[in-house]
Amino acid sequence: MQTNLNHITLSGNLTGDPRLEVLPSGRVVCEMPVACHYRARNAQTGQWQEHTDFVPVRAFAHQARTANDHLKKGDAIALAGRISSRKIKTPGKDHWVCEVIAQTVQFTGARK
Repeated sequence: MQTNLNHITLSGNLTGDPRLEVLPSGRVVCEMPVACHYRARNAQTGQWQEHTDFVPVRAFAHQARTANDHLKKGDAIALAGRISSRKIKTPGKDHWVCEVIAQTVQFTGARK
């Protein structure tokens, strides 16, 4: 079977404190919301506009514990990982969520 490339690198700021959770299987996961800022030119006006994407990030095992112990809301981080999607079942409707599974997380500097 052919393997496709699934790799993402992001830098941004945490929009909330990391949340550590121990799953029933005993696996440790840390959820971290990240805001990534960028500029793009408006096609109609030609003016530059600021944009922000909010990306849900999850880290497991050692990366999860390290992120939970050393990071907090507002911290600038860089991470590398892969994109993953999963179905969340809610009463009446199922939702698909895309998120980044972080394989490496680095603290990149001072808070804004």
